[in-house]
Amino acid sequence: MRLAEALMERSDLQRRIESLRSRIQASARYQEGEDPAEDAAALLAEAGETVDRLAALVTRINLTNTAARLDDGTALTAALARRDALRTQHGILTAAADAASGRA
Repeated sequence: MRLAEALMERSDLQRRIESLRSRIQASARYQEGEDPAEDAAALLAEAGETVDRLAALVTRINLTNTAARLDDGTALTAALARRDALRTQHGILTAAADAASGRA
C-alpha cells in the first residue's frame, strides 16, 4: 500500500469512528419502553474493530514516515514536525495580528 493510499484510509477510518460514536450515543438515548434504533453492542463491537484497524494502520504509516527521506536527506518525520511547528507559529502570529487590528 502506498503512503497516499494509507493516509486516505486513515481519514476514512477516522470518519467511520466518528460516525459510530454518534450512532452509539444516539442508540443510548431512547424513550423508556421503546427499542433503540440500532444495537449498541453491535455498534460498540464495530467501533472496537475499526479502532484496532486504525491503530495498526497508523503504526504502519509512522514506520514508513520514519524510514522515508526527502531528497535532501531529511527524515520525513522531521519535516512533518517542522511543518507542524510552522503551522503553530503561523496561528500565533495570525491571532496576534487579528487582535491588533481588532478582528479578534
